[in-house]
Amino acid sequence: MDDLDLRAAKIRLLCTDIDGVLTTGALHYGAVPGNAKSFHVRDGAAIKWLQRSGIPVAFISGLASEATLNRAKDLGVEDCFAGHLAKKPVLDQLCAKYGLTYDQIAHLGDDLPDLPLLRRVGLACCPSDAVPEVQAACHWVTQIPGGHGLLRAVAERILKAQGRWADILATYEV
Repeated sequence: MDDLDLRAAKIRLLCTDIDGVLTTGALHYGAVPGNAKSFHVRDGAAIKWLQRSGIPVAFISGLASEATLNRAKDLGVEDCFAGHLAKKPVLDQLCAKYGLTYDQIAHLGDDLPDLPLLRRVGLACCPSDAVPEVQAACHWVTQIPGGHGLLRAVAERILKAQGRWADILATYEV
């Protein structure tokens, strides 16, 4: 196992930013600002796989958005913090809730507000189009840009490192 897989094997909670990670970062304004965002369907499937494997997922976003709240509800993400630019207090709250240490948490981020989390967690990941400061702080800079299935790739790595990927594949008769 390489260093990333060793880190992934310890993960018991996955936290993610939304804009620029689960979405491209583009904001669509219309009649109701903040209601239109495009999420990748493969990320949603991966969230469900993690949840079924006993790994909760938390959304921690600096932008308060109805679309984020709706996506969390659709996926059964109980820990949805939208409108929280100060993300470290949220991370500490999640550690207390789940009885975890930082090294048992993965975080996906793309911009400066994610740095306090990325510098602390056991597995820090970002999309290929993250800002340079975030890329420098991450254990894994993926080859995937934000909004194009980044969480799916990270979830797959975690599940494989924990020996749970075969169970996911068996669900689909693979």
